[in-house]
Formats: sequence, C-alpha cells, structure tokens
Amino acid sequence: MKRDYKKIYWTITMLWGAIASLSSLFYSIFFENKALSSFFWNFSYWTVAIFIVLGLIIALGFSINFIVKGFIDNPQKQIRIIVSIGVLVIIMLVSYFLASGKDVPKALFDKTGYNYNNSKLIGGSLYTLYFLLAAVVLVALYTEIAKKFK
Repeated sequence: MKRDYKKIYWTITMLWGAIASLSSLFYSIFFENKALSSFFWNFSYWTVAIFIVLGLIIALGFSINFIVKGFIDNPQKQIRIIVSIGVLVIIMLVSYFLASGKDVPKALFDKTGYNYNNSKLIGGSLYTLYFLLAAVVLVALYTEIAKKFK
C-alpha cells in the first residue's frame, strides 16, 4: 500500500498554521496581560521562524536533488547551472571589493546600534542588486528587440 505523506504533511501544516494564527489573535486580545501575551507572541514568532527554516531546507534539498539527478541524465545542461551560480558568486565578490565601506556615516551606525564594519557588506550588496537589476532590464530589452526582428 502506498503511503501518502503529502496528506499528512498538509494536515500538520494547516493545523500548525491555524494554531499560530489563533495565537496571534490571542496575543492581541490578551495584550494587557504580559505573561499570556508573551506566551502567544513567542509561539507565533517561533512558528514563523521554524516554517521559514523548513522552507529553506526543503528548497535547498529539492534544488540539490534536481542538480544531482540532472548530472546523471544530462551533464551538459547541469554545467550551465553550475557556471551561472559561479558567475553570481563572482559578481557578488567583485561588488563587495568595489564597495568603499565609507558610504554611510559612522554616526548613523552608532545611532542605530549596528556594527560599522558591516558598511562594506551593505555597499557590496547594493552594488550586486544594481548590477543584477541592470542585467535583467538589458536582457528584457534584448528579447523584445530580438522578437521584432524575427
């Protein structure tokens, strides 16, 4: 007999999500009572955190499984995926090294309580975002222009 884990998974997920939603509602109802509101807040918070971590683990598992199965079936196609991941890592590293780390004043970091050493990481992340956004716009323009000439 075939075991249907999908039904069990969705049942647990729906029940857990319903309990977390009720917990959020109870947090707002019992806001004046610090002990109860703290309990409901913590339950809702950790439910969301656990779901995010589980989602990331599942997504990584499926993608690694897809790549491994692809290497077995069609290695040339999977090499493109590995090369594109490598190009993305190179773009991120170049952006990080191009960032000056002095774009945001130190006083702002002191005011917000963040470490000033993160300024270079923030600048590199922004440069990566700008580069990838420009690349997406250029690819979209190229595909539209290429369609007109075909």
